[in-house]
Amino acid sequence: MNMYEDYLMLLSPPATVKNEIARYKKASAKLIGNYKSMDSPAHISIQHLERQKPFMAQTNVTRMEKSLAALPPVLLHLDGFKYFTHLHGQMTIYAHIRITPAVDEWFTLLKRSLHVKKAIVPHITITRDIPEGDFNLLWPHFRHKKLVEPFWIKELKMLKRETFAPSPQWTAFKTFEFKNIKNTANTAEAIINKQAAAENYFPDQFNLF
Repeated sequence: MNMYEDYLMLLSPPATVKNEIARYKKASAKLIGNYKSMDSPAHISIQHLERQKPFMAQTNVTRMEKSLAALPPVLLHLDGFKYFTHLHGQMTIYAHIRITPAVDEWFTLLKRSLHVKKAIVPHITITRDIPEGDFNLLWPHFRHKKLVEPFWIKELKMLKRETFAPSPQWTAFKTFEFKNIKNTANTAEAIINKQAAAENYFPDQFNLF
């Protein structure tokens, strides 16, 4: 039995969004070479817990499952690109998630369910912790890109890895469904999906930049 484990809670977008984010990652690598997060699947990070006792996680799963099941699925929108500035001149470019009052309220409920106290800026990372020189090369290609795409999030995924393993790898641990479906949810989803297919499809671009 592992003495300590790390846990990562995240929201996973549908395949259409994952594929498009992967295209931007690959296009970035063509300009600046390999970088952190280059091969990481698109996701929205919610909480990272380090050095946890495995039996504590098992104990908390039942509580989390009940709490998260009370949340409804949420409709999110990709809306262009932004960036974070870190220490030592490191930069992160990410796909921006549009924040509306309804989305802000939903993330507040999610944080409450998970006892998350820190602020969450919902986003999907493209290039993480790249040097300022690489950022200056990439950002002109991102700053005016119009990436707009609606997508539904219907579950939260929990991954785990052994804290002190020589080469720790994230593996799937638990999926929590958001089960509070309102009567209008299916109708709204059908409308949004139809609009996305007709208007917000991703063009077949070989070179994104």
